[in-house]
Amino acid sequence: MFTRTLSEVLILASGSPRRAEILSGAGFQLDVVPSGIDEKKLFSADMDLPCATEYLALSKAKSVSAIRLNRYVLGADTIVVLGHRVLGKPESAVEATAMLKALSDRNHEVITGVAVIDPMGNSRTTSVRTLVTIRGLENDEIAKYVASESPYDKAGGYGIQDRSFAPVTSYDDCYLNVVGLPMCATLELLQESELLRSDMLPRNICHGHKNLQASETVVGE
Repeated sequence: MFTRTLSEVLILASGSPRRAEILSGAGFQLDVVPSGIDEKKLFSADMDLPCATEYLALSKAKSVSAIRLNRYVLGADTIVVLGHRVLGKPESAVEATAMLKALSDRNHEVITGVAVIDPMGNSRTTSVRTLVTIRGLENDEIAKYVASESPYDKAGGYGIQDRSFAPVTSYDDCYLNVVGLPMCATLELLQESELLRSDMLPRNICHGHKNLQASETVVGE
């Protein structure tokens, strides 16, 4: 699959264990270097939200690329959009509880921006949108989930892959986008950046992961 040796393949400009696990599962040897970029950006309904996530993903990749020259660097950013509200990662039990109650028994959209910088400094970005439906959540199970501290590192305060909570009843297109990294789009960016050979790209990798919520392959972003 790779056009370079695995030891120099990819730097992940993110501390997300889910993104690292997805990429590692696809065969990448990673050098994980969290960007340090403040993700507490203000999004509003009048913004082009896919472009905003791409911009933040690129900002993360650039901050790491500046100190890790001549390497492939990947950045990503995920947001949850509920009506005219943009939900990031909750910072308290009160905020996590409010997010989950707002999402309960409703549809929302998950948008992930992805950016890749190649060793020459060229950059490419893309974004993926997925419509998600959350089941009706009882107050006591929300309280239990929040007490587990699982919501705090996840946009919207939930993980589609959290099997014991199992908040999602349906989603369209891309399961891994909801986890935090749409691999079909990511692999296309890496192919355009000449890290991967186009004839060796896995087919339907995101479709193939649609049933991961029933497995133990992806855990806990």
